[in-house]
Amino acid sequence: MKSTSLRASLSLACLALPAWACGPSAPTPDPLTVEERADLAQQERSEKLDHLRSLGYVAWDAAADTKLKGVVRYEKDRVFPGYNLWTNDDSLIRVTDLDGREIRSWRLNRPGHCEHAELLDDGGVIVVCVGKSLTRLDRNARVVFDVQIKVHHDVALLPDGSFLVAGIGEERDYQGRRVVFDAIARVDAAGAASPWWLTYQNLDKLQRLHAASELDEPPGRLGPVDPNKVYDYYHLNTVEVLPPTPLGERDPRFRAGNILICLRNANLILILDRDDQSIVWSWGPGELDLPHMPTMLDNGRILIFDNGTFRGFTRILELDPVAETIAWSWQANPPESFFSKFRGGAQRLPNGNTLICESEKGHVFELAPDGKVVWEFWNPEISKLGRKRIYRFTRLPESRVERLLAAE
Repeated sequence: MKSTSLRASLSLACLALPAWACGPSAPTPDPLTVEERADLAQQERSEKLDHLRSLGYVAWDAAADTKLKGVVRYEKDRVFPGYNLWTNDDSLIRVTDLDGREIRSWRLNRPGHCEHAELLDDGGVIVVCVGKSLTRLDRNARVVFDVQIKVHHDVALLPDGSFLVAGIGEERDYQGRRVVFDAIARVDAAGAASPWWLTYQNLDKLQRLHAASELDEPPGRLGPVDPNKVYDYYHLNTVEVLPPTPLGERDPRFRAGNILICLRNANLILILDRDDQSIVWSWGPGELDLPHMPTMLDNGRILIFDNGTFRGFTRILELDPVAETIAWSWQANPPESFFSKFRGGAQRLPNGNTLICESEKGHVFELAPDGKVVWEFWNPEISKLGRKRIYRFTRLPESRVERLLAAE
């Protein structure tokens, strides 16, 4: 019996009973047999297994409202002043002002799925080009280095001038399937790359922290194994160096320089010790739903973009990592009106506002503490395929960008 039929049976059974019997004092009897419940559970595991496939992201939102373009809301007295850094998900890195005007750009000399960039203090950028390279450009877009490694999602600058970057680890035969286990690579200031931390080498330790994956199911239990399908066990999507905080001074797990990461497919965020790469803290299973971009805030809390892929709506969380409780959260009203299924990010701004990137729609908005949207932007890049999506969108302080422009 299909899952839709099973759920319909539940609804019909409730309708056939008196109203009081469907209330909290008399739970609806389960009309399913043991075999039907097992069949439904297996079908749901099979559906989840398909979400673990290692696939590229779709670049366009085909359902976009093309009348929405650029900045459509701007309350100057409530917005955090600055400039925005983002990419066109191809080969162009942009800095735009709060009116949406481009004031600076860098272009790679080849097309590619370059989803994220960070501005460096020398006026250049470090660019993550998915599956191809970690590329450093100077202020004039000249290549400083172009490291040919399979990177994706995120890069972090270390105090010694080197970088940590999320990368595609080795593909292995795991339970009869082709499975990728992600890793973190270190790239020094000259562009030499070396392994820094690998999920597969830490698999036993990691598996103690989360529920079994559908990829742990023996071959055949969730249907025939397709030798052409490649799966992604963890999908590492964040690498961040912890900043100095009062919490880090009190608790060595959160000390400055430790590394915060996110393993999306396990709903797990972790902190790794900066010296020996041991796992010193973790949280998420049972609460998160395929999250992105955990970020340590100045107050010692962790901001998280909780996608809600299976839940059906996205929320922004602020976690107290010591008490392991949610100190603040935001979701739209109705919740389903804000939903970025596979990508997204959130940045807490110095004035207390939160900049939220709804990646799937190419939509960014700045949310004040009272829940009001005070700035809103829609990617103006529209074609017959729809609106171009945006993975990350970063607000930079005015002083940082103006130093760059003055130097030119």
